[in-house]
Amino acid sequence: MINTNLQTIRLLCLASFFFISQNSFAEQVLPEFTAKYSIHYLGIKGAEASYSLSYEDDGYRFKQNTHLVGLARLFADDTVDAVSQIDKINGKLLLTKYSYTQTGREKNKNEDINIVWHTEGDSAEGKVNGIVRSKEIEYDIRSPIWDALSFQVPLMIEANKDKKEYPYQALLNGEIDTYNFILNTVTSTVYSGKEYQTLQMTRHDPKKNEQLHIWLIPELNNIPVLIENYRDGKVHSSMHLDSVSFGDNQALLNNSFE
Repeated sequence: MINTNLQTIRLLCLASFFFISQNSFAEQVLPEFTAKYSIHYLGIKGAEASYSLSYEDDGYRFKQNTHLVGLARLFADDTVDAVSQIDKINGKLLLTKYSYTQTGREKNKNEDINIVWHTEGDSAEGKVNGIVRSKEIEYDIRSPIWDALSFQVPLMIEANKDKKEYPYQALLNGEIDTYNFILNTVTSTVYSGKEYQTLQMTRHDPKKNEQLHIWLIPELNNIPVLIENYRDGKVHSSMHLDSVSFGDNQALLNNSFE
């Protein structure tokens, strides 16, 4: 099971950013932030992940680092580093570059992708080129597309209690697919000693008996605070927000999730 930990980590990290709409996000401004997560397998902490969003010219640079901890390090020493470049082009925020590097036993997981966009009016057409798992890919696309990391940008802008469905196009493992997340409930949670309204969303995988349950806090710029991966109706793995800071504000430390 340890040999598959990094793949599970990646799925969880994907899950935490898997929401998108086709609207323009150009008029919105997100704060820079850093966030740290702990990742658990069958209730045992096995990895830690950190994320940072920073301003880059007329867009954003999004970074992720994930590494194994605790007993998991006795069996593997894999790490994951990913970077997404998101630029504002003719009033639209669009993914222009993505890189993914994994060290350790699992080989040929690396990705290096570039997208060149041509925009006019409300349309956005692009050309994708890159290397994914040692194979060349090339696509012509006619709508915004995102990667395993960059989804949090449109998510933080778009998610709200009045919108039910969140479809998106994703470039995952070198292939383009369409996914859909559904807002199930608007509830509350206690984070860092304060009660917040939360948005609870679910994605059902039609090809597998799996579900992803994700909780977002609108008051904290829709940062995901909890992600649970269900298999056969049971929680297999989860990802918990340990701390987050926006701009120059002091980090909020997670005390409880209820």
